[in-house]
Amino acid sequence: MYKHLLFAFYFVAHLATSYGQVSIKDIEFKKKSIDLGSIYVEGGIVTTKYEFTNNGSKVFKILNMDAACGCTKPRASSKVFAPGETGFITVEFNPKGIRGKVDKWIYVRGNFSDAYEIKLNFSAEISSQQNRVAGQYYKGEFGYLLTSKAKLDWGNKYKQDLFQDSISMTNDGYNDIVIKEFVSPTPIIIGTNLPIILKPGETKKIRLTIDVGQVDTIGYYSGILKLKTTDKFYSTKEIAFGVTYYHDYRKLKRKHLKKSPKLILDKTEINMGSMGSGEKKTKSINISNAGKSNLEILRIDTDCSCALLSPEKNTIAPGETITVAVKFDSLYKKGSQNKRIMIYTNDPVNPTKSVFVRAEVR
Repeated sequence: MYKHLLFAFYFVAHLATSYGQVSIKDIEFKKKSIDLGSIYVEGGIVTTKYEFTNNGSKVFKILNMDAACGCTKPRASSKVFAPGETGFITVEFNPKGIRGKVDKWIYVRGNFSDAYEIKLNFSAEISSQQNRVAGQYYKGEFGYLLTSKAKLDWGNKYKQDLFQDSISMTNDGYNDIVIKEFVSPTPIIIGTNLPIILKPGETKKIRLTIDVGQVDTIGYYSGILKLKTTDKFYSTKEIAFGVTYYHDYRKLKRKHLKKSPKLILDKTEINMGSMGSGEKKTKSINISNAGKSNLEILRIDTDCSCALLSPEKNTIAPGETITVAVKFDSLYKKGSQNKRIMIYTNDPVNPTKSVFVRAEVR
């Protein structure tokens, strides 16, 4: 019995010698108080994080943590922190059943020599979306990673252009967010500075390089850029982009222009007149090449699949004229209709021309 008591005494003494005690002033928190702002109960559990560093010469040991409410659950990144080590206390707050202004406390007890505990707190204003003011923003509605642009519109670019753009990203949440991956539907757009780590409240830019020289088409091109992130609620952010590609004929000399093709349309507006809903009509236009080399129809775009122009051939010889059908389908249309068809060619003076299709659908 005596030997067991003696062993227990030495074991406790060893723990006390190993950890000792730290001054509460040596455990330095970046923030002891955090404002979570406006929270809607429908958003569910909110997580925040308190970061601290052990600036003392002894090991800091967390003995216990309590919260003043069952809605709050704290957890530490470890129980023991060596001198100079940084740690985190993560707190999950469940606002279910709570309304109005709240202040919650977390108590951290450790091997302190001069105090009993460290007090941490957070505040929030809690309400329901049912009482939300129209158009009001609240944190977490679309995730905590906010983008400065919903769409990148790069306008007209020549095919050999190389240019840069950027998107500002802000962490509007309570924990670090990592932008891990940039996904583009085309190899011409590259995110150049990932991964990016954003601390709460921090804003950084994603730098983009756009190499139009890799494009194998002309005309309007659009798509969706995707950002893979650690945002808890919306891990994938989508940003639309649009750009119109053109061949660059600006450096052509006069002698080359004299030998170039020349696009001529006998009309740029086609009026289908009055139509019943679901009715189809076809009219025609003449496309001519008044130049001295082959005219190539490179692309035809339309702002509605209801208006189509489909030539039977895409190469028109010098002096040649072709007749092309223009079709309009009024299905699901009503009232005045005005649709645009864009024709892209290798005419260096007028590389694009528009044909407008008009109709009055009953």
